[in-house]
Amino acid sequence: MELTLTLPTLLALFISLAVLAAIPGISVLVVSSRAAAYGFTHGVATTFGIVLVDILFISIALYGMTLLLPWLGKWAVLIRLLAAVYLFWLAWRLWCFSDPKKPFSDIEYSASLSSSFLLGVVVTLADHKAILFYMGFFPALMDLSLLTLNDTVVIFLLTFLAVGGVKMSYAYLSAKSAKSFIINRASQFNKFAAILISLVALIMLLSLWWNL
Repeated sequence: MELTLTLPTLLALFISLAVLAAIPGISVLVVSSRAAAYGFTHGVATTFGIVLVDILFISIALYGMTLLLPWLGKWAVLIRLLAAVYLFWLAWRLWCFSDPKKPFSDIEYSASLSSSFLLGVVVTLADHKAILFYMGFFPALMDLSLLTLNDTVVIFLLTFLAVGGVKMSYAYLSAKSAKSFIINRASQFNKFAAILISLVALIMLLSLWWNL
């Protein structure tokens, strides 16, 4: 089977997943604290748990929404517009967010790789907003009815590289220089993330205009 996903779509997907994975939040703090407390390998184990659940959420978004697409009809265009607007709104919130410092108390867990992995799984499963975002994001970025097995494999690979790569970077930095390195630079990173998310939203709008 051939790929139906275009290079701009793959690029937008990779940027979006990487930016969302890098935004300081509970998953970043869990990975960072785990790596800072027990070492880089524990941060990696936590990351694998996060990526596994993300792939599960994406699978639901890809194939669950495929069943709904025939019923959407002309509403598909509106959904894509709303998704782009949501990304612009998210970018604006990130740009204006000037005080990212929030207290985070690390909880003591058994220092085993399996517990670190399960911690990543549980934290991600508890984030119910993630699956809602994926279910709105993927239909806006690509035509799910045309997806092939190869497309799915590539999406999973990009998810592993983007989400896993970013989280492992946090784990490495935390293991080497502790969590304060991340927190002190969160404000500057938020502005950079806002620019990238705006770029993705713009790509989505241009892709929609091109197909009209």
